[in-house]
Amino acid sequence: MITDTMTISISKPCETFLKTKSEIIFLIGSILTSLGILLVTVGGSWDITNHLLSKPETFFSPPHALMYFGVAVSLSGAVLSFIGWKNLQKSRDSYFLSLKIKLIGIGLLTGAGPLDFFWHSYFGLDGLLSPPHFTLITGMFLCSVGGMIGISRYLKFNNSQSIAKYLLILAVIPVWLSASGIISSLSLPFSSTDFFEFNPEPTFAAVFATIVYPIVMAFILVSSSKVNPGRFGYLSTTGAFYILIMILSALLPNPVLVDAVPFYLLNLVPFVLADVIINKSKIKKSHYIAGAMIGSSFIFSYFPLITYTYNEVMFHRLVWPSMIPLIYSEFIVVIFPMLIACGAVSSLIGTLIAVKVSRRIIL
Repeated sequence: MITDTMTISISKPCETFLKTKSEIIFLIGSILTSLGILLVTVGGSWDITNHLLSKPETFFSPPHALMYFGVAVSLSGAVLSFIGWKNLQKSRDSYFLSLKIKLIGIGLLTGAGPLDFFWHSYFGLDGLLSPPHFTLITGMFLCSVGGMIGISRYLKFNNSQSIAKYLLILAVIPVWLSASGIISSLSLPFSSTDFFEFNPEPTFAAVFATIVYPIVMAFILVSSSKVNPGRFGYLSTTGAFYILIMILSALLPNPVLVDAVPFYLLNLVPFVLADVIINKSKIKKSHYIAGAMIGSSFIFSYFPLITYTYNEVMFHRLVWPSMIPLIYSEFIVVIFPMLIACGAVSSLIGTLIAVKVSRRIIL
């Protein structure tokens, strides 16, 4: 009897320790998965810019090397997540969705490499929407979602003041970037090659971008604020990270766009205002007003690449990198009011999803 009591009293602390340790391992795995995808998306954005500038491409060019390193980091994160999950007992089911999405994503991510090599060997250059590239982007998105879910589950099952709340900012940025990558693949005219014509139909591309970009922006930024209710700064910080990444990977590598950096920094204004509206005002349903403000600014946040999308519908010009500012300013003058209105309406969908998802994280 005494022995049984001692066994129970010893086993419970051990079980708690193992659960905590395993959860931390799973959290670290989720962080690495998200961080790896962040590196891959930055490298991918940088690589697109280099392609537009017609820079020489090698297998180990800096953007490619950054992407390979990111894949390795994500793979290590998926492995750690599996190790942590395997040693969990009672809460395995709670973390399984995150693990499953990560493993599917990492399978697509690693499989895209050999597929891309095969494609280049037989068909030469490929476009943004080629099967290898779309497989890669889909894998990136799934890995980032898996990492975000893993971090949010840890946040939900542990102290709400945990550092995981700050890590959640790290988690949502790769989701934002990889989701934007999917939208860009389906809306940019970068997929025409000698063998295949994968370019999206111009009208569809413009409508798709106008509807879906604001949904993604509103979802990401409103979520980052709603999971930290009443705390000013999370939304602004998330938006600032995105702006910094785009400046480093899409603007500064193009000498013509260096002067556009101050203009691009103005994207901080709607982000900060939205942050104030949600966390400092007493307006009912303030998150919907903030979401509309965020969504209506998508045309500025997705500069410079969105220039190519609307050019296909409006001007049909050959867009050299040096012409991006000129063409962008021309179509902005013509359709700016319509884009603002469409962005604000579309963002309501993203805001509604953000509210529902954030409730599941913090409750």
